[in-house]
Formats: sequence, structure tokens, C-alpha cells
Amino acid sequence: MVMVQWIVAEILHQPADRLGIVQMCLMGPSILFMLWGGAVADHSDTRRQLLICHGLAALPSLGLAILVITGDLSLGAMIVYGLATGTISAFAIPARDGLLARVTSLPLPQAVAMATGAQFLFQLIGIALAIGADAIGAIPLLLLQAGIMLAGGIAVSRLPPQPPVARAHGAPVGLAMLWDGVRVVRDSPQIWPVIFLLIAVGLFYVATFMVVLPIAVRDIYGGGSARLALVNLVFWCGTIAASFAMMRLGAAMRRRGRAIICALCAGVVVLFAIATLPSFPVLLALIFCWGTGAGVTMTQGRTIVQVATPASHRSRVLALFQLGFMGGAPIGAPIIGAIARSWSLSTAMWAACAGMVCVIVLVVALSTIWRQELHVADG
Repeated sequence: MVMVQWIVAEILHQPADRLGIVQMCLMGPSILFMLWGGAVADHSDTRRQLLICHGLAALPSLGLAILVITGDLSLGAMIVYGLATGTISAFAIPARDGLLARVTSLPLPQAVAMATGAQFLFQLIGIALAIGADAIGAIPLLLLQAGIMLAGGIAVSRLPPQPPVARAHGAPVGLAMLWDGVRVVRDSPQIWPVIFLLIAVGLFYVATFMVVLPIAVRDIYGGGSARLALVNLVFWCGTIAASFAMMRLGAAMRRRGRAIICALCAGVVVLFAIATLPSFPVLLALIFCWGTGAGVTMTQGRTIVQVATPASHRSRVLALFQLGFMGGAPIGAPIIGAIARSWSLSTAMWAACAGMVCVIVLVVALSTIWRQELHVADG
């Protein structure tokens, strides 16, 4: 979460538009391969798929570490790193998400909130390590990241085999498998509004967070890995707090779509305030609030998708969920970066606010997300 921003902005001293290009390469492969990764997971042993992904995921970090040692680190190397890591993630994430309902003994809303909270908690630990990135250096951090990827493979190896859910005779194959997942989303009044909103989150919120804020920290707030890591740290603290609060609510929450809309609207207000470029302590408080909204959006959105999707299509539909979140960002990142460079950081953030308001109004007007109730069993 921090290392790519830190290397591009602080070590390579690249401007906002080039950081946007690297972030686009990091997340862009999700547009091409995420749904395919979900289709493979629905029709294969997802444990084996995850094992392969974890083994491959260590290689890009090791490659960057070698380039730092030899003094050959460049923007081109970061682009290759982004493309490789993004492609591997496109196959790992839907397999991981699709497994959750099959391996948990908890009620599904609690399991989703716990898994989301755990993911963000360990991201938080990584961000805390990055506070000392300037002192530690890129090489130890890159080697540590490669080691963690391998350790994840060891954890996956302890799961029992997870063969595909039996599918009916005549079920689609090949490219038709991909369209079959899209059809489930299109035909579900509960799922498509969530996916559409997640695309907007990636396009406007994630792109702003990944491109504009690192440049603001560098140019407005004094720069350095410590302040950049603090920005990420407080965001994920808010996300974790919200995720575990959602876990306590569990199946008791009914209007999960309404909670998502309220969280996204609060995000518009917070981002508008951030665009005024307040003092650094105020910025951190605002970003904590923004992270809280992200935690509500992610946990409730993932719960809706998990519950409303047939087991035979779960990995593909969850891939589309993640695709919305990740796929919007590489489109938005170079656009937001170009606005920031051509006009100002504040203008880029205000443009993101305007875009998000338009999408929220459109989804509320065309769907039943504000009125929907999702009933989830407690066991």
C-alpha cells in the first residue's frame, strides 16, 4: 500500500501523472484477468490456484530488490512490477474470496467482516513498518514482502483440497463462463447496484487516494515515508474499526445497501474537506473518517454479494466485485493525476467528489438499493 507510492514519489522523484501510470499498471490487469481468475476458481481446485499464485507473487519483489542492489531501478521496472503483481492478484483474490463461505463455521456476515478486518489489520502492520522505510531502505522491505508471500503459500497448503462445486450438465465453458458470471450480476437487483458503486469508488476515491494524496504529502505536508505511512495508517485504522463494528452487528443489520449509500455520501463530504488542504493533524482525522466509510462499504458490499450469489458462481461474481473496486482505479488514476498536474491537487479532489455524487444519485434513482432488506441466517 505504501511501498510503490514511496518508491515512485520519493526514490524516483516522479510527478503525479507518472505515479498514476504506475498505479494503472498495478491495478490494470484486474480489468483483463480478474473475471477469468474467478471463472478458473469456480471450475478448479481453488487451494491449488492459491498455492501457485503465492509462489509466483514472491518473484516481482525479489526482482525489484535485485534492481535496487545493482542500481538499475527505474520507472520502467516499476511498470513491469505493477503488471506482474496485478496479473497474479487477479487470479489470487477471487479464489481467496470464493473459499470463505466454504471454510468458515461462522455466520457469513461475521465471517466476511472478520476476514475483511483481518486483511486490513495486517495491511496496517505493513504500513506501520513503512513508517521507517527511509531508515530501513527498499531492499529489506522488498525481501520481507517476498517472504510474506511465501508464508501465505504455507498457510494455504494447510487447507484441505477445495474441488469445484458440481455444475449442471450443459453449464457454459470457455468464454461463456465469463458471461455467465456477468449475467448473474446483471439479473440480480441486489448485486448490480453494489458492483456499479464499487466501480465509482475505484474510479474516484481509490484513484485519488493512490495518486493525489502521496503528492500532497510530498509537496504540501513535508514529504517522507513516515508521513505517507501515517496517512495510510489512519485510513486503515478507520477501515478496521468499521469492519469489526460490522462483525458485531452480524446478521442483525438489514438495510445493508442503505449503509453503503450513507458511507459513500459521507466520503464525499470528507474528500471535499481534504481538498481544502487543512493542517496535517486535521488531514489525519479526516482520512480516519474516510477509512471508516470504506470499511462499511467493503464489508456490507461483500456480504450482499456473498449472500445473493449462487455457490456455483460465487468466485466469478466476487471477482466482478473486486474488479469494480480495482478496475475503476487504473482508469481514474491517470485522469486524476493529469487534472492534479494541469490544475491543482484540490481541483482533482473536487472533480472526484462531483463524479461520485453523480453516480450515487444515478444508482439510487435506478435501483432499489435504498429500500432493500437482506435477511441472513444466523448460523
